[in-house]
Amino acid sequence: MRRPIRLLAAFLIAGATAGATLAIAQPRPKPPVGKPIKPPPKPDAQSAVQEDPDAGASPERGSAEPPPPPPEVYDGGARPSPLNPTQQEMPSNAVDAGTPLDFDRLLADIAALRARIAAVADNLYQSRVSVSLQTDGDHAKITKLTVSLDDGIVYNAPAAFAASDMTTVYDHAVAPGRHAVTIDVERKDDRDEAFRTSQRSRFTVDVPRDNKVDVQIKIIDDSSMGADYPSDRSGKYDLRFRVKAVAKPVAK
Repeated sequence: MRRPIRLLAAFLIAGATAGATLAIAQPRPKPPVGKPIKPPPKPDAQSAVQEDPDAGASPERGSAEPPPPPPEVYDGGARPSPLNPTQQEMPSNAVDAGTPLDFDRLLADIAALRARIAAVADNLYQSRVSVSLQTDGDHAKITKLTVSLDDGIVYNAPAAFAASDMTTVYDHAVAPGRHAVTIDVERKDDRDEAFRTSQRSRFTVDVPRDNKVDVQIKIIDDSSMGADYPSDRSGKYDLRFRVKAVAKPVAK
């Protein structure tokens, strides 16, 4: 009985030893041919932060500069000159409603400036212009009268101005050449002040060198509206100017 059991045990030991030998002797499988697969890189702390393109440079980077401002252009697309004043440098058109303008002082300053200009002209030029006025009309009352030379007022008549003879209202030196004399007149009829007229006339005169031109203006008013129209519903306005200019050499 013991001999068969020993044989069986010896057989089992021999089989186990042979199986272990075969397992050790079996070769390992070769890896597939190709490039080795690298593991994915770990995310960086800076690259993990999503940057906003409109937010400028992030504080971590710090080296990026903000984009330059867009160039200023006009409606036509042209870039303005750097010498142009800015909006803050432009003069303001705002008027303080609580501070009214002093027109009397402004007119006085203008009159003083014109007097200084006339004084300078007297020293520069020998040619002169003289303007004289005469009024004709029994019932015409002048309410406003101004004389202008080259669009600048040189004489402003007082209220109820009247001149039965030629009266000089302006006499100053001017540059030789053509000049414009303008007369503005407003009048009323003393028989009925509701009937009024106004007229503006402009005359051109030529001032020769080293000559004085005497401009004589006669204002004639033969209007009958104030007397005739209220009674018979018929009348006329008759306001006109008669101008005469005479040039004479200036004595040196």
